[in-house]
Amino acid sequence: MNAKHLAIAKFSVAAIILSLMGFWIFKTMKPFNEFAYGIIGVILLIVGFVIYSGIQALKDAKSGLNPVDELSKTINEKAAAAAFKTSIFMWLFGLFALDMFPVDSVNKAKFVIAIGMVGMGLIFLFTRLYISRLGIDENKD
Repeated sequence: MNAKHLAIAKFSVAAIILSLMGFWIFKTMKPFNEFAYGIIGVILLIVGFVIYSGIQALKDAKSGLNPVDELSKTINEKAAAAAFKTSIFMWLFGLFALDMFPVDSVNKAKFVIAIGMVGMGLIFLFTRLYISRLGIDENKD
């Protein structure tokens, strides 16, 4: 896949996420609480990162760079591995912490899944940014 098609795919994903979020906001009958505003903010943060990476892919396409090189593959692999390890502990902590707060059983499953999915996305986002800024040391694994 060349860089221009990768950028178009990233912008399409961002547009789909924003349109689904807009539909959700439009169809909601009840006023939002603090949790809903927090979820909207986190989703906007993730979409902002997708748009930023799409802009970077367009810049790379104009300069003739390959969108998928060995460094970016390694960064994604290391970030995914670190995010997976961290998210396992996040899920466990979330399940134990949720037992401390009174939530009805129907909304509890939705709440756990929503927090878990958004948390996993944020963990991957921040670990990828951290690893790309820090660099990769080939001597240690």
